[in-house]
Order: sequence, then C-alpha cells, then structure tokens
Amino acid sequence: IAIQKMTGNIAGFRIAATGVVLELNANFPVVKKLKLVGTPTKIYRNTAFISGMFNTDLEVSRFEGASIKTVSGIRGQVKKGLREGQPGSF
Repeated sequence: IAIQKMTGNIAGFRIAATGVVLELNANFPVVKKLKLVGTPTKIYRNTAFISGMFNTDLEVSRFEGASIKTVSGIRGQVKKGLREGQPGSF
C-alpha cells in the first residue's frame, strides 16, 4: 500500500503494512529461454538463412531482434523473414 497524501483525519483508518521501495520501475520484461531447432538453408560469410525453426511468418516477425546462440557457441540475431521459400524461414 502506498499513500502520497492524507488530507484530514479519517476515523478508523490505519496503515496495515509498511515497507521500503526498492525499485520504481514496474515494467519487468518476461524472458523465457526457448530451445528451437532449424536447418541452415544458405550460408554466407556473416549471414545464414535458417528454415524449419518457425512455422509461420507471424512467428518470425514476433522473434525479430531476438538473440540466437548455437550449440557450438556461434551467436546471431533474427533479422527478418524471407519472402521466398517455405513460410517461417528467416
């Protein structure tokens, strides 16, 4: 409970709990690790096209900007979905 101002005396009103504010930011991002499996379709020097990781283009657009790490330790990022090929490729 938090009270900024109490104007006047309110009969029968008591504060039931007291505490200390630790942090003011109430927007905590909910992050969940997912283990997804996909196959590389085309591999270039710094770019790889992955297929089979997502089922639809909507799922790809939802994960745009997400970081990816392979089992061998290569890191990457989902940039955008492919227009050609099977749906869900990026």
